[in-house]
Amino acid sequence: MERMSKTQGIIVAIDGPAGSGKSTAARLLAQAEGYAHLNTGAMYRAVAFLALQGAINAEEAPDRVTEIARDMQFEYRIVDDKQRFLIAAKPGKPLNDHTEELFTAALTLTLKPVVNNGDVRAALVAKMQTAARKVLASGARGVVLEGRDIGTVVFPDAFIKFFVHADLDERTRRRADELRARGEPFDVEGLKKQIEYRDKVDESREVGPLRKADDAIDIDSSSLSQDQVLARLREELARRLAAQAG
Repeated sequence: MERMSKTQGIIVAIDGPAGSGKSTAARLLAQAEGYAHLNTGAMYRAVAFLALQGAINAEEAPDRVTEIARDMQFEYRIVDDKQRFLIAAKPGKPLNDHTEELFTAALTLTLKPVVNNGDVRAALVAKMQTAARKVLASGARGVVLEGRDIGTVVFPDAFIKFFVHADLDERTRRRADELRARGEPFDVEGLKKQIEYRDKVDESREVGPLRKADDAIDIDSSSLSQDQVLARLREELARRLAAQAG
């Protein structure tokens, strides 16, 4: 697996389980600090999406899924202040925006054999590191990355690491609100079980399991508003920057 060398610029790693609020926190922190934001989980979803498009069963054909991950072209773009995800199956193919398709409940159910595929994870970790390197090289002061193993695998030497989590009921409520806003049907109990299942998958996978890095700052967002979580992140980041400058 490619290891990223020391970089010029700030790397902020935010990890946490599904529905913990880490994606929103990462986006708001990046906006507040003038940093770039890279949603790394979207890459895994993109691989699952391309496998479905190609009628490939990720459990039965892991080598083909690995090939998809290695060949996939993935680009982050900001459109109207919102992050969009552009995908092409092969180099040289046109990139298309598939943001909405990547975050459906149906696609979530297909993720297990993708995220548990060690060769897929190795390919995508390299893509994440390359994406961050390019963003910093283009002049960004910092990059905020969020996912499940950013602080433990992708950037173990990140400038600062956070672990954002929330209790199951609150995460279920948040996910339900997202699906309701998109007009997707759902059953609350089924949604809760799906999140529980995803937690078990993330925590038990052999490669890059979800866990709090030893040096990560713990933030329980269960009873915090988005603004309160953001304030906590900015406070800790400011403290770390001041310590570095001093």
